[in-house]
Amino acid sequence: MNRKKKSLCKESAVSETVGYIIIFGIMMTGIALVTLYGYPLLLQEQANANIKNMERNMIVLQNDMNSLTYKNVPYQETMLQVSGGTLMVENPSGEKYFKIYNSTDQFIPLTDNKFQPGELLYISSSEPIQIGLQSGAVVRWQLGGSVMISEPRWFFDEDTGALVITLIQTTADSDLAQTGIGTVRMNVSVLHPPVEKISPGTVTIEYTDTPHDYFTAWRNYFNKFASTTTSSVSIPDVDKLIIKTYKVTILSL
Repeated sequence: MNRKKKSLCKESAVSETVGYIIIFGIMMTGIALVTLYGYPLLLQEQANANIKNMERNMIVLQNDMNSLTYKNVPYQETMLQVSGGTLMVENPSGEKYFKIYNSTDQFIPLTDNKFQPGELLYISSSEPIQIGLQSGAVVRWQLGGSVMISEPRWFFDEDTGALVITLIQTTADSDLAQTGIGTVRMNVSVLHPPVEKISPGTVTIEYTDTPHDYFTAWRNYFNKFASTTTSSVSIPDVDKLIIKTYKVTILSL
């Protein structure tokens, strides 16, 4: 009788140990699968959420700039959160500029007849993606091309032949960059008195971007005015051309 009891105790202990090993193995397998497949997916979803959040933030800042330039509000400030990357000011440079002209005249009365827009620029730290607020347009670049998320306030009335273009230069007096929660403060000034031309005929708008960051985005936008396969567009039958140029200074991020 005692031998049977001892035998049962030994078998019970072995069964309990095997069960523990099986359960432990299942748990470790589950953790390994989550680590291998779930965690990278979670990071990817977080990166996508950060980028979507910055797209919305850039549209908010675009509305602020529109308030400065169209509603004559002298100062704007907006608190926002920058996650998964860095928001910075890229000052105007000769690598990116607009030119507006016809067969006889240049219509931007600035240095070399060029308008250098600069931009507010977000660069993702986890993806090869950047989002720019450039001359009133929100543009997203990633490997393979670019797309315009929100268009600038340019206007062409085919019935009256009126073309109105607003160019916004973004600049800062010092190097500015931020991550996390910050406040974007900006003010506005008129870069040059408005240009108004009567019966300029065919008007060409040209966008030059040496790194070709936003080439595709602006080309697709120009197609709203006339068909083009390049980053310049010639708009025929313009009876009145109005160009307004503003300078928005970023005071802090």
